[in-house]
Amino acid sequence: MRADRLTILHVYPRQMGVSGDRGNVAALVRRAEAADIATEVVEYAPGDVLPTTADVVLVGNGPLSAMRSLGADVARIGAPLREFAVAGIPVVAVGGGFDLATKQVVPTEGAPVDGFGVFDARAVRGAERRVNYFVLETRYALLPGASTRLAGFEDHAARIELGEGVQPFADVVSGGGNQAGAPVEGAVSGTSFGTHTQGPILPLNPQLTDAVLAAATGRLGRDYTPDAERTATIDRYAREARATIDRYVDKAFKRIA
Repeated sequence: MRADRLTILHVYPRQMGVSGDRGNVAALVRRAEAADIATEVVEYAPGDVLPTTADVVLVGNGPLSAMRSLGADVARIGAPLREFAVAGIPVVAVGGGFDLATKQVVPTEGAPVDGFGVFDARAVRGAERRVNYFVLETRYALLPGASTRLAGFEDHAARIELGEGVQPFADVVSGGGNQAGAPVEGAVSGTSFGTHTQGPILPLNPQLTDAVLAAATGRLGRDYTPDAERTATIDRYAREARATIDRYVDKAFKRIA
């Protein structure tokens, strides 16, 4: 945070931002405003100079073709992103961005793609394609009293193989998740998490947005307390959207062969 301004670093917004991932950025900005915290969004494109510091890092969804095209740049910025995560800066990686934030993406054809290595895991393509509403019970540290139930949308065909001792992001209530045996989803490393939950995930689940911002501000010695009156409308929208997912989760999509 510079001069009381929270810096949100959006990595590869053009290449890895095909599923409304700017909505996740907007949720962080809007929620921070409700806690009287100013924000600055910095977009990082391949070849740019990566900022030496940030308060939250976001990587969105994107296809394998984009990951392949980013190969050299991923190798260049992987170490700094890992250092951010180790320092307690939340790295939020969603969809293909989660795959890219593992150590390696293994396609069904062609050479593997090395990832950022923020999470001790690898994404193996060729699993059953899951396209469905997604309901989870998160293991990510939320604010006291916050509901651990999350909802969103899942669309991927990857098996996430977690390294020994890596904590999943959530337990699956309905959906496919990591598809690697246990009914779990995503990965957590400190205050960072990766998930295939789209929607986008943060606008749909304000309690998760609060947790990310609390982690970001807490490491800087600042309290995070959003004003409930100022968030009432967006909280209601999110609550109604999650209720719709809960209502139709067993009646809509399931899988694509």
